[in-house]
Amino acid sequence: MTSSRSLRLQVGNVEVWSLPDGYADLAGHGATAEPGEPPIDWAPIVSRNPNAVHDAEHHWRIHNNNYLVRSQDRTILVDLGVGVGPYPRYRNMYGRLPEAMQNAGRAFEEVDTVFFTHSHPDHVAWSMVEEEDRPRFTNARYLLHEKDWAEFTGRDPVPRYIDRFVRPLHTLGVLDLLPGETRLTDEVTAIEAPGHTPGHMAVIIASAGECAVISGDVFNHPLFVTEPWRTFGADLDHAQGIETRNALLDRIEADGMRLIAEHFPEPGWGNVVRAEGKRWFQAL
Repeated sequence: MTSSRSLRLQVGNVEVWSLPDGYADLAGHGATAEPGEPPIDWAPIVSRNPNAVHDAEHHWRIHNNNYLVRSQDRTILVDLGVGVGPYPRYRNMYGRLPEAMQNAGRAFEEVDTVFFTHSHPDHVAWSMVEEEDRPRFTNARYLLHEKDWAEFTGRDPVPRYIDRFVRPLHTLGVLDLLPGETRLTDEVTAIEAPGHTPGHMAVIIASAGECAVISGDVFNHPLFVTEPWRTFGADLDHAQGIETRNALLDRIEADGMRLIAEHFPEPGWGNVVRAEGKRWFQAL
C-alpha cells in the first residue's frame, strides 16, 4: 500500500482520498475510567498522536474526515461531515468538504454512491442543498442501514438534523436502506459494526492482496486502539461498542489491514502496531 501527505491512499487497485471537513477543539473528551479501572495514561497516546489533543488536560481535537473511494468504475463517498455549519457540538465548526473535494480534483457529479456509516449529524449534513430542496450529489444513491433509519426516525421528537439531512433523501427516492452486510463492488464491502448506533457500519477494502478498513466511529480517538475496553460515552450501546472495537482490532491484525479512522488527525490512516505489549495507532 502506498500513501502520501497529498491525502491519497492506494489499496491494491482501489484509490482512497481523505476529504477533511475540518476539526474542532473540544472542551472535554469522551473516554471514561469506570470504577475499578486504571486511570488513562495519556502520555504515550499523546506522544504518538500529538494532534489528537489540544491542551494539557488532554481535551480532544476531533477531526472530521470523509473518504472518497474509487473502485471498479464506482465512486463512493463515505460520509458527509457537518455540512455548511455552524455545527454547535464542534464549537460552531463550519464544514470544508466542498473545498476538500476541489483540492482532490474530484467533482460532486462523479459520485455515484454516498455511503453513511451511521446517521449522526457530523456524518450526514452535506447531503442536501437545502435552499433548493435537492440532493447535493445529484447522480448518487444514498445508503444507510435500516436499523439506523428505524432508530432515528422513530424517536419522539425526531432529531431536527434527521428531518433536514436524511428524511428528504427518502422522500426524494434516492435513499436505499440496507438490511446488513452489503457488497458495494468486488473490492469494497460494507459490514455491520454496531454499538455506536444500532446500524453502524464500516467499509472493508480488499484488492490485489491489500486491505484497509474505514471504521466510521468504531474508533473515535487513537486511545481506543490501545485501550478498546474503555467506555466511549457517545456509544448508544456501550457494551456492544466495546465488543465491536475488540473484534475489529483482531480482524485488522489478522488480515494486515490499514486503519482509516474518520475522527483521527487527517488524513486519518495508519497502521495498528504492537509495542510494550499493547496495540497503538501509527499514523502514516
